[in-house]
Amino acid sequence: MNIIIINFTRTIVVASMMILASTAAVAYKPMPPVFKLENDAAEVLRKYPLGVLHRREAFAHHGGPVKKLTLPNGNSGWLYKVGEQAGIPNVYVLEISREGYVIDVLHKDVHYKAGHSAIQYQFLSDRDVELRTSGPGPGR
Repeated sequence: MNIIIINFTRTIVVASMMILASTAAVAYKPMPPVFKLENDAAEVLRKYPLGVLHRREAFAHHGGPVKKLTLPNGNSGWLYKVGEQAGIPNVYVLEISREGYVIDVLHKDVHYKAGHSAIQYQFLSDRDVELRTSGPGPGR
């Protein structure tokens, strides 16, 4: 009887350690900035972790999108509206790959009428600073 109790206790301890280890691994995943009107969009795009967050984690972090879209490349997009400036909506669109990961963030507002994306800030700007902006930025 004591052997059964010891084995059962050992199983409970091992299972608890496995759950704690998997929870700790999830806790260290980089979380993106929050979509807010007062946050600098360029900074949000620069810091957004691409290819790391699954759609479930993005949903848990940002909440449900205002609208779900199918983008021209066939990927799904989640639209988030975070207010208006001068009657022009400030929107972010998460581009989600077929595997379910956020692979780009698109943004459009009064300052960036043509829009800009996280890929522009994180990858293309390393090659050529002019590729970072796709329209008149703030102050122009």
